Amino acid sequence: MQRDDSCNSNTAFTFLTGAILGATAALLLAPRSGRETRERLMEFSEEMRERADYLPDNIKERGAALADRGRDMIERGRELINQGTDMIDEGKHYLDDKKQALNAAIEAGREAMQRERETLAESLADE
Repeated sequence: MQRDDSCNSNTAFTFLTGAILGATAALLLAPRSGRETRERLMEFSEEMRERADYLPDNIKERGAALADRGRDMIERGRELINQGTDMIDEGKHYLDDKKQALNAAIEAGREAMQRERETLAESLADE
């Protein structure tokens, strides 16, 4: 994302520089009197100053919009991390509950098996 914005800024700067150089060359090489050329250069210079005044505002606005978008993405990332952490905690509690239930079932099985052994041993002893 940042690379695209950098490329767009470089492309815009390169285009603007090329436009300025091309217009300057056209004005200087055009068959006009010195006075006409100077007037056109002054008009061109004023037009470029106006464009330059507009350009920083546009760059500032775009930068602010990108910064806001970045902050929004960071906030969304934090929300997702918090959701993931909550899900992990819920999963741990679920596994702990199931582990306790399994351990209780195993213990109940051991106790039942022990009672059956004792009952079987008494039955065999009576015979």
